[in-house]
Amino acid sequence: MEDTASSTTEPKPPNRSYSNLSSASTSSTSPKRLFAECALVEIIHLHDCLRGALHQIQQDVDSLVHTVSFIQDDDDHDPPPEPGAAADEEESVDKDSTSTCAAGKTKKEQEESFEIQKASELSNSVASRFHLIWSVFQAHSGAEDEFIWPALKMKIESKKRNSSVTVSGSTSTNNTTPSKKCGCESILEQEAYEEDHAHEETMFKQINTTLRRLNGSFRYYHANPQPNALSIIKKVIMVLKEQTDGLTQHLEVHLEKEETQCLPMVKKHLTNEEISTLVGQIMGKRSAEMMGKILNLAVCSLPGDEREDMVKCLKKAMGGTFFEKWLTMGGWDSSSVVEDVRENEENGEDRPGNSSTSSLSLSKVTGSGEDAGSDDSSAAGVKRKRSAAGDLSKNSNKMARFQGHITDARMRHPSRYYNKKNGKICSLWNSVKARENGLKPSDDVPQFAQTELTPTYHFSESKGNMVLGCEHYSRSCKLRHPTTGQLFTCRLCCDEARSINKYTFETLPVLDRHSVKEVLCMKCGSLQPAGPKCVNTDCDTHGTPFAKYFCSICNLYDNDEEKKIYHCPYCNVCRKGEGLGIDFRHCMRCNACIDMSEYDTHVCISQRLQGNCPICKEDMFESTEPLRGMKCGHVMHLNCYNEYASRCFFGRITCPLCKQVFDNMRG
Repeated sequence: MEDTASSTTEPKPPNRSYSNLSSASTSSTSPKRLFAECALVEIIHLHDCLRGALHQIQQDVDSLVHTVSFIQDDDDHDPPPEPGAAADEEESVDKDSTSTCAAGKTKKEQEESFEIQKASELSNSVASRFHLIWSVFQAHSGAEDEFIWPALKMKIESKKRNSSVTVSGSTSTNNTTPSKKCGCESILEQEAYEEDHAHEETMFKQINTTLRRLNGSFRYYHANPQPNALSIIKKVIMVLKEQTDGLTQHLEVHLEKEETQCLPMVKKHLTNEEISTLVGQIMGKRSAEMMGKILNLAVCSLPGDEREDMVKCLKKAMGGTFFEKWLTMGGWDSSSVVEDVRENEENGEDRPGNSSTSSLSLSKVTGSGEDAGSDDSSAAGVKRKRSAAGDLSKNSNKMARFQGHITDARMRHPSRYYNKKNGKICSLWNSVKARENGLKPSDDVPQFAQTELTPTYHFSESKGNMVLGCEHYSRSCKLRHPTTGQLFTCRLCCDEARSINKYTFETLPVLDRHSVKEVLCMKCGSLQPAGPKCVNTDCDTHGTPFAKYFCSICNLYDNDEEKKIYHCPYCNVCRKGEGLGIDFRHCMRCNACIDMSEYDTHVCISQRLQGNCPICKEDMFESTEPLRGMKCGHVMHLNCYNEYASRCFFGRITCPLCKQVFDNMRG
């Protein structure tokens, strides 16, 4: 009877298969066809991501409701029987025996039936998905308010002015009735959309408060596992259910309204080129972290074919940048992306290109700009040579090491050697255990000169003492050259070794940090797969990052607390600055990060940094030297500009590329 009652009164847990996602995303099939050849299709894809994520969060909340459906509320008591109703009550016993048995669970039975671990995990899943949806929606609604509506309003007002001029000219010569104003002005409901965004933000905040209450309720139950604690959990979950249903319904209406009213209006009044520029401006403020969140949302919310279509359209919209390269290096362009994400979540690892990455930016492009160090930085304009991934690990002892660099002829093994096999890091060599047991290292364990294994230090002005690292970067690890197998503190140290010893690029190739697979911890001497922190559990710094900032794509480590670095997904390098949308924006046409204060006035020149400095003829895109832009839009190294300007007469500067003359020393 008890089982029968539960089957008739308790909701069944939802089916979690991907097949459910198709129904959540088919509502935008028609808009996708409408905007198929337009950059606005990116917004439709984002709408589908939000729909799918909302559908899944409803599934999780329904599962939460299922786990607490049998719990009685504190005020669930049977009312006292009325006089003369005893016979009727006896008659109803047989009919309602199922529900009576369910409601008659003892407090002990309720506690035993409640799967606290399952409910807690579902709650964490809801909270994680909710915050992902919230952050993506904030970026989406902010882009509408900042870019789409102002552009649309400006375009319609421009058409309206032109129309009024035409009408006034015709009425002056002919007394005809003026034609109607440009259509859609009365439909333009910018204030209504902004009010919707404000209301939705309030709904998100309410759900966030409820999730915090639910987390506190679980903690209260662990401290006081009593029936009243179960009742509190149930009440909070039911409130959460009501709020998520309300938010989903409101957003569904809002997204459909955008697709049927707002976006068609944009397509009607703006040209395809203007729309592409508009989408480029929106994307130019989205950081690598935000793009990672959007792609995570796509992975978790869209079927495979729609996800592939979304990535394909992103590549097309970001053409002319290094965005596709960022997708590939970050693992977003892989067919196994879903499995990779799930594996990373299980291992508690961050996905490449997300929160751990940052970027360096061309400061002001009309000001000074510095590269925080990119993996592909070129020396003297020489193109990088990339080695195939995995060559280092397969031929670690067979690599040709250039002659003359090693001053200590005695080759030594690292104290420990770790390698990754089948996705797991395992120890291949331990010098302490080897000495105790009289073991010898295998041929797979690489050897280095003592100078390479010795930690390097430099003086930190901010700390006033010597710290691990080099004059270029503070860090507690060394990079293993992906081609020669040597250890260098950074790629710039490798460049200096080549310059000082007058080696050729064939003898000592440029250290391409994108291809770095292994690093050496300078605290314990362990050689290990490249990562944010030392994997040696016996290391004094185990669990502590090698540096405050780590980029898993660029393999950039920097422990300078005063330096701000971010990774630009469109430049695909790390740049100095707070980040995209904070103090820099990426211009898709220039393919460069521009200071926010200079963005609206800068002159666009296609691929302005993809070349050499007109003065010194060295590479600019990945240069660590500050850059200086001129009013014409062309760029050169700051030192080169100062030297060039000092040779100009009467304060008049002529651009060495376009020959445009400027009347002041500011250029």
